[in-house]
Amino acid sequence: MKWISDLIDLIFPRSCVVCDELLSPQEKDICLDCLSKLPRIEKIHLEEIEKTFWGKIAIERATSFIYYHKSSPYNNLLHHLKYRNHPEVGERLAHLAASELMETGFFDGIDAIVPLPLSKKKLRKRGYNQCDYIAAGLSRATGIPVITGAVRRAVANESQTSKNREERWQNVAGIFALKEPDLLRDKHILLVDDILTTGATLASCAAAIQEGTSCRTSIFTLAYTYNGI
Repeated sequence: MKWISDLIDLIFPRSCVVCDELLSPQEKDICLDCLSKLPRIEKIHLEEIEKTFWGKIAIERATSFIYYHKSSPYNNLLHHLKYRNHPEVGERLAHLAASELMETGFFDGIDAIVPLPLSKKKLRKRGYNQCDYIAAGLSRATGIPVITGAVRRAVANESQTSKNREERWQNVAGIFALKEPDLLRDKHILLVDDILTTGATLASCAAAIQEGTSCRTSIFTLAYTYNGI
């Protein structure tokens, strides 16, 4: 009931994860002002996102929703999603992203959404796979089903955070394996991750899928690290 949620907000006031201002009862995670100023990807950089995978894997198309820059307060969105036990942030952002992308035709012909799997070690430590929530948000907006369990992490690799570009590619070589290839065979899948940096992890997963099936692959991430901003 509304009075219960109002009471909870009074006792445990919620604040915007971006600006830290108090949220109104109608606002979720991020205030309307910060929401209106989300650093959405500009059209001129969409080709740069696709170029990330050229010569590495075959993709149909690729896109991201917002920029990720080390000095931006909007990075708190990704931080809350991955490390502060707020996976619902990813679901809501992905739903918003998909709602805006629908009119561009980006999802046309896509048969299934596949969240990038976590290693068992990271899943136990974090308690959830943030990509599952991103996939759920996309699915809720588009009606495209989510497929999990078709691909797994065969190797628990080290974190990519502190590695340079070359080390990132070496670190993810061969870490994915198909578990249920028939779930993906002959489909056009949308492979989903939280942030695109070098694309190494996504490319490694896509390569494992493409080697064992005849499916086509597109890519979506919530955020994109662009060095030019």
